[in-house]
Amino acid sequence: MKQINLFSVFITNMLPFFIGVLLVINSFTSLRGVANSGPAEYLLFLGLFVLIFLKAIRNYNFNFRAILPLAYLLIFMAPLTFLNSYYELLGSSTRTLIALIFGAISGFSLANCTKLERDFISYGILFVLMITVYVILREYDFGTVQRLVFLSNNPNQIALYSLGAMFLFSTSFQNPYVLFISIVVGTIYGYLALSDSFFLSLVIALSFLIIKYVLRIKYFSILLLFWFILFLISWPLLFPENSYIEPLQELWLSADQGGARITLAINGIYAWLASPLFGNGAGAFSGMTIEFQRFEAHNTFIDFLTMGGIPWVLIIYLPVFIYMTKLFKQGNFLALGFLVGFCIFSTFHFVGRHPIFWFVWGICMTSIPEIDGRKECVE
Repeated sequence: MKQINLFSVFITNMLPFFIGVLLVINSFTSLRGVANSGPAEYLLFLGLFVLIFLKAIRNYNFNFRAILPLAYLLIFMAPLTFLNSYYELLGSSTRTLIALIFGAISGFSLANCTKLERDFISYGILFVLMITVYVILREYDFGTVQRLVFLSNNPNQIALYSLGAMFLFSTSFQNPYVLFISIVVGTIYGYLALSDSFFLSLVIALSFLIIKYVLRIKYFSILLLFWFILFLISWPLLFPENSYIEPLQELWLSADQGGARITLAINGIYAWLASPLFGNGAGAFSGMTIEFQRFEAHNTFIDFLTMGGIPWVLIIYLPVFIYMTKLFKQGNFLALGFLVGFCIFSTFHFVGRHPIFWFVWGICMTSIPEIDGRKECVE
């Protein structure tokens, strides 16, 4: 009996906590280089495989709908990728295919975690972020403004993991003090990346809290919203030299890098139209002048269209939109805001290779079984 209890504690507590720790460590590319995988990656996926294996031998009631991305990758995208690579289609990448396969396995794993397991994953993430932020606050030179590059060679990756972590926190932690501390730690971690798209996503995420408090005032919410709209319209007219619109425009243009991403997005759409149904397989198919120049569209939605076509985008984004609806009905505007902010951030970068993207997708996938009345399996 004691062994069974220890086994259960290992599955529901220790292993998920270890996975959460490895998830954040996996984002520290300075420890392994840009082009090479490292021990953290191998250990992360080993932990996920062990988690699924242990559930299988315990006859866990799996959510097999979450295997759709992996099935689509193996049945459709893998053959296309190998075929286009053989014919040397510019942009085809088996490396991206492997990253997506591992990502889909991560999503399947998270979609089949119990609430308690997801909570301990979040505790593991928070544990590493608290240590990291503590070191940052001690070592960071606040006398100069500089992007945080000693942990990740791409600071935008830090911002991505920060937004994903705060979404996980907002869906896991019920204690308001723990939740507040976790959001503060996540914000500090993402802030030091000095990513314009992170700031934009954070503003959008926090705006959902304002909506929550406006909706609470049932009798005056419409009137307050009307006054707020009038204020927004009148401010630029009354103070044209001190308008809020110009800073917002500058923030958007900065996040868009002067319009470069618009060009990449347009050429990405052209690349998708070359094979609109099933896409071109895994890889990067946009370009700065024309399509198929081995550039990413820097927009996850469009990049996924170019790779897997319409079915792939529906498989990925439909659970996200369903989960957004669920959060809205529950009144969890904090989690809803961070999920929307995470999606906004993904429109400025391709994030589909990162495990954190699939962790977020896996959590969104947990709402799908509720459509047919199936209840989440808890331990």
